[in-house]
Amino acid sequence: MTMYVDWTENYECWENEGRRVLEESCEHEQLQIEGYCNECEIDSDDCQPMMNYAYPLDEAPSDENILKVVKETCLTVMRKDSKYFLALCSGGMNFSQQIGLAYLLLEHWIPIERLLGISTQKALCVHGKNWTYLRENIIDQLATYSQQLDYTIKEWAATEK
Repeated sequence: MTMYVDWTENYECWENEGRRVLEESCEHEQLQIEGYCNECEIDSDDCQPMMNYAYPLDEAPSDENILKVVKETCLTVMRKDSKYFLALCSGGMNFSQQIGLAYLLLEHWIPIERLLGISTQKALCVHGKNWTYLRENIIDQLATYSQQLDYTIKEWAATEK
């Protein structure tokens, strides 16, 4: 379930795991001094939550997967206490495909409430191999849910026989 977070007022209460992992992935002095590195093509400000939502994760992601999310999507991973969340670092359009991709990179599945809300517009904000990966996983996950629902419907229908 999506959680409302006013990042302008509550940022200090959270650990920005995406920024930490991104900064640790670069050994160049420029990043430590200026916040960006031309050689690694990274900017630590790219990990700043912008939209006032946090999307819960079921488990603690690995640093390797956090780095993939930060580099391949417009999201970061935030931690509060021992719970992890995705947070958007961009705004202005429908980023449901980016959120779906981030869930796949971290947890290898998309929660059903997110899955059903992902835009079907081809390559709206996810492109190339990531679009193919997202599309194929959504189709597979929806097919699995469909099979489960068909079975459950039959089970309920059989209760009146």
